[in-house]
Amino acid sequence: MDHHKLEIHGIGIQVEDHGSKYPVVLFLHFGGANLRMWNPVLPYFIERARCITLDLRGHGRSDAPATGYHIDDMAEDVAGVLTELAAAPAHVVGSSIGAEVGLALAAHHPDLVCSLVADGAFESEYGPYSVRREASLAEDEETRTWLEARQKSPEKHYASLEAALKELNAFYKKHEIWNPSVEAMLRYGLTKDESGHIVKAWRKWAEDQYMEHYFSTRFEDYYRQIACPMILLTGQARDDDPAALEIMRRLCALPKQCELIHAPGAMHPFGWMLEPEPMVRAVLEFHRKLADQAAP
Repeated sequence: MDHHKLEIHGIGIQVEDHGSKYPVVLFLHFGGANLRMWNPVLPYFIERARCITLDLRGHGRSDAPATGYHIDDMAEDVAGVLTELAAAPAHVVGSSIGAEVGLALAAHHPDLVCSLVADGAFESEYGPYSVRREASLAEDEETRTWLEARQKSPEKHYASLEAALKELNAFYKKHEIWNPSVEAMLRYGLTKDESGHIVKAWRKWAEDQYMEHYFSTRFEDYYRQIACPMILLTGQARDDDPAALEIMRRLCALPKQCELIHAPGAMHPFGWMLEPEPMVRAVLEFHRKLADQAAP
């Protein structure tokens, strides 16, 4: 495994490059996570593909610039990584923000992506591909009030690494989304701020910037541009919500080739760490079908 920080458009992006095989599978983590979230997943792929993981800007060991937290900005970082590593076209697997970034990457750089797995970008927050009644954030007083309160809240600081892990582990255990893989991701995602305090690498101001863009993003605009084969992964929570499932079906009808795949037991987005097999099986089957179609 080769791990290093690449300078992409003046920003350091932390990358781990596993092997030199073909095809290439690129994994993009969810918001607040980092490349460590894929540790339980990589063993399923490492013998059959060159696996690349990275920390999106503002996450893990990557740089955290003052601006640039729209999914288009992060997609440009990823495009630079694939180009620098001569690793394109790649099969992209993204979770939550990673799925959104993968969507933007495939839409804007079709030459770099040969397939896309999206565990995320399930619906837009507003507009015709939303389950909300309101047409925009301006009309949604409840969400706007929540967002304003969230933005005014202070960033969480911890006295030490041990204190941070104790509190974070307790929180995730309480919500039954903890195991050693989750802890490894949490530990890797802690850093020191300018004053030497322990904070999450996904700094509050960076997450706030992302959220400002998120509520005006229309994922349907990206789906319409997707030329590569794509699957949209759904688990039980989405399957039990008819309105959300219908939005996913409608979004999946927009690309040239997209399929809505039910992965029994899939849990968005922590399933990749807690119980990866259902989601991994869906991805491997998708990749197998693509390989069969490409065979002479």
